[in-house]
Amino acid sequence: MPDPYTQLLEWRRAEGAARGLAKLPLEFYESTQSYLADVRRTFESELRENPGGKKGDLARQTHSRASQVARDIVEARMSKVLSLAFQASVGGSREVPNALPEERRLFDHLLRVLRDHRTAVAPFLEPSAAGAALPAATVPLSLPGPSLRPTEPPTSVAPAPEVPQFTYVRILKDGPAVEIGKETIELRAEDVLALPEDRAQLLVQSGLAAKVRRDERPVTT
Repeated sequence: MPDPYTQLLEWRRAEGAARGLAKLPLEFYESTQSYLADVRRTFESELRENPGGKKGDLARQTHSRASQVARDIVEARMSKVLSLAFQASVGGSREVPNALPEERRLFDHLLRVLRDHRTAVAPFLEPSAAGAALPAATVPLSLPGPSLRPTEPPTSVAPAPEVPQFTYVRILKDGPAVEIGKETIELRAEDVLALPEDRAQLLVQSGLAAKVRRDERPVTT
């Protein structure tokens, strides 16, 4: 069985060659953390006891190289998990072959975050929104024939002013001008005047005029 450092090198090569997640032991994260902690304790202890010794310096270099190899493996797998979570958030498979328990938890969390973000900022991308039924009373954008315009409310028309009725009178004899209301009327025999009922009645009562007829239609003079 290879030593832990050689094993890390083999896992890094396998991870770099695989399109998906490479197959690693279930205890990868725990065992790698434990191995790096042991190497660190070793070189720190050796450097304390013999600061110029080669054993302590070798252990320090081994720890530095092993940490970098482990970092390469972890970051490569994180990138793959992120890509798989994105694909699943837009309808892809939720299967994550060779995922370790820690990576499966990461995948589920990323998937939830990505879906929540997608729903919040772009709900129109969701299948339910795309397949929503159109309202029953949808009007086509264009129709053959004359264009349809909304009926405009009728413009209110002011009622026509009430036209006063006139009484026709014939002047019986010449006379001086007389004031009837605010008007001054000159009296000449045989003239026929169209006057409001009350004014015509005054002339008739004074003997200056006689009614001819009552016109029920509007009269313009």
